[in-house]
Amino acid sequence: MFGTKAITDYFLKKDVHDIFYLPGIHTLSFSEILAQQNINVFVGRHEGNLAFMADGFAKTSHRIGVVIVTPGPGLGNVVSGCMEAYGDDIPLLIIHFDTGREEVGKGILHEVEEPGNIFAHITKKTFFVSSPQDLVPTLDAAYRTALMGRKGPVLISIPYHLLRKDVPFELSGNHNHRAQPHLAGLESILDGKKRPILIGGKSLMTEQARPLLEEICGKSSIPFLTTTSGKGIVDERHPWCFGAITQKGIVKDILSSADITIAVGTRLRAADTKKRGVRIQELVHIDVDDRWMGKNYPVRFKITGDIVEALSYLGDSLKGRRFGWDLHDLKKTQQTERDGLYKEFDGCRIIDLLRETIPQNTTTVWDLNMLSYWAEYYFPVYEQDTFLMPRGSSSIFYGLPAAIGAKLARPDRPCLSICGDGGVLPTMSELTTMQRYQIPVVVFVYNNNSFGVLEHYMKDRYSLAGTMALNNPDFVQIARAFGMGAKRAKTLQTLRTILLRDVTWDKPYLIEFDYPLILPPWKS
Repeated sequence: MFGTKAITDYFLKKDVHDIFYLPGIHTLSFSEILAQQNINVFVGRHEGNLAFMADGFAKTSHRIGVVIVTPGPGLGNVVSGCMEAYGDDIPLLIIHFDTGREEVGKGILHEVEEPGNIFAHITKKTFFVSSPQDLVPTLDAAYRTALMGRKGPVLISIPYHLLRKDVPFELSGNHNHRAQPHLAGLESILDGKKRPILIGGKSLMTEQARPLLEEICGKSSIPFLTTTSGKGIVDERHPWCFGAITQKGIVKDILSSADITIAVGTRLRAADTKKRGVRIQELVHIDVDDRWMGKNYPVRFKITGDIVEALSYLGDSLKGRRFGWDLHDLKKTQQTERDGLYKEFDGCRIIDLLRETIPQNTTTVWDLNMLSYWAEYYFPVYEQDTFLMPRGSSSIFYGLPAAIGAKLARPDRPCLSICGDGGVLPTMSELTTMQRYQIPVVVFVYNNNSFGVLEHYMKDRYSLAGTMALNNPDFVQIARAFGMGAKRAKTLQTLRTILLRDVTWDKPYLIEFDYPLILPPWKS
């Protein structure tokens, strides 16, 4: 079979039915075979957006995201998305249909010498297919590498002339292997402790974890906190769940008064913890490997491998034990604090309005803007994989394209993309992708006519106003030009009315929220 058929057959064998693709002159033969296969092909308008779509798809589905690009500028455009995926442990398979390497140096179209070197430090591994016999085994090795252990993006470069060569289709046996944790000593780690806490990160975002956490935290009276990426591991309305570790007030009190912290499935990345003022006195770190252990906090006890198995073992060792936290009183204090924030800060009122007016199972996808910072701290999340933010390289251009991928991964859930005016405009070409494939994402644009957080810092640090101002277009008219429904709100009441009366969640829609710049939550 030709290389084109071998690749699509491999996709189907691995149950890959969704790919993100921007074609070019080197990929025409692949476009031909795609038209004949049972594969959903989503052609976007920019490769950088495609990478974020694949990221949102992978986060929400717990499957691999597949991006196919052309050589030269097509490959270069996915660098930012690859950085995000690598920094956040998201499995992407980036397939690069390369030029003929033997012709490099002659000034051929889209020529780049050793293009894999561009990705050397932002992928788990780069692969190059050197012969027809290597195509399928190398593709399989790339796929497995992205998914095994600590997940992440991989790049495979396939010379385009192999697409029309005869290729053998042979796969080796099952390579599935889950590292077993070494659990000796975990059962006694809480001996003599009176106030343990548990922190969950993104790697704990599994259905198997929920009942284990209910058993451990609910019955043993242990407060549970999450990193930003861990929001939604459990329903935050549980009496033992106190939300994100970035919060002030009672959450900081819980962290400071704990005599031991058990962090599970989280990197404890500096930007998410230490730089936010999170203090940990004594740490037990449980994760898929030890790559991040000891980087930001000293570790008393470390466990690597299957984190669900480690959590289950911890639960068994805690049966019958109850610790000294008064969870009811802590929760009551937290609610009093939230009531105070609601009265004083627009940011809290806006995210509470969003939470009240959207369906409980809505997938919310946030780029970096003032509202998303408030959401990171205080937006309640009830279901797994329904709160997405770029926690790898923190790109401001993430929200809209990632929401497209998230909606494709979970079409049964409503999807809301919350974007800042600074981040959304470069990605709005994908509104035509939403329309073409009828992907019903609701796009919320917070328009404060500035790079909001930068404007805040310029005022706060240098007493300079307006240096980060933006001249924005009419976002409503742009959406309508793409054939979408759209409305503008300038007050919270109008916003509430639009969300409750105009948004139906079954078709693309845009809301422009034209509202003054709000303070960030760290000023609360």
